[in-house]
Amino acid sequence: MHNLSVTNIHKSYGNNDVLRGVSLTANKGDVISVIGSSGSGKSTFLRCINLLEQPSSGSISLGDENLSLSPCKRNRNELTATCRKQLQRFRSRLGMVFQHFNLWSHMTALENICSPLIHVLKLSKSEAQERARVYLKKSDWMSR
Repeated sequence: MHNLSVTNIHKSYGNNDVLRGVSLTANKGDVISVIGSSGSGKSTFLRCINLLEQPSSGSISLGDENLSLSPCKRNRNELTATCRKQLQRFRSRLGMVFQHFNLWSHMTALENICSPLIHVLKLSKSEAQERARVYLKKSDWMSR
């Protein structure tokens, strides 16, 4: 059984088709690299999987659960999660690393790491800080 299945994802900006039927299947523990030329839609595809970017069409499932999607109210050509709690559960089970990630400049590295732990995983501030410090220590960030 596949852990993550992304099927026939399309994304358009006006008349510009950025993604045309992109699919991906990944099992638990897989490490996948998405390689392509600049502007080919790699980051857009990854953002669509987590609905950081709204796909125009397609489906996303994790395990046996399909992410419930419906047309956005503000733009009928984009899909949005029908249930925010389901989307939050999906996001908490997926890990992605972007080549050029953007930290919030008004926050420390520790605060940037704590934010998703608090808002997505619903950890307390102290639990999030404890876990974030472990992550930073593993990355050797704190010894610099």
